[in-house]
Amino acid sequence: MRTHQLFKDFKKAYDSVRREVCYNILTESGILMKLVRLIKVCLNETYSIVQVGEHLFDKFHIMNGLKKGEDLSPLLFNFAWVCVIRRLQLNHDDLKLNGIHHFLVYADDSNILGGSVPTIKNTESSC
Repeated sequence: MRTHQLFKDFKKAYDSVRREVCYNILTESGILMKLVRLIKVCLNETYSIVQVGEHLFDKFHIMNGLKKGEDLSPLLFNFAWVCVIRRLQLNHDDLKLNGIHHFLVYADDSNILGGSVPTIKNTESSC
């Protein structure tokens, strides 16, 4: 039996997390609403400023993604990833090798293992 794998490094992974979806995932995972509200407070009112040379542009509101360098961001990203992995495992029985799902994730990197190239391509398009 052959094993095929696809290693994928997500670019701008933290920017791809939609905050409202993240809040729903936290709630569905059993996180207390009080903590979810505190997380919302931490992520709301996020602004950024761009400086080019000596010119400082006006601040602008950031409404999506997670803050880089924030201690909470990796944890929130992991909650989002766990949700994706669970959905993949439920919807892709053909992703199993020897009866076990093989979808490995570390931070914003993933490694998808499968018994055929079509299986891996199908799984990748679902991510």
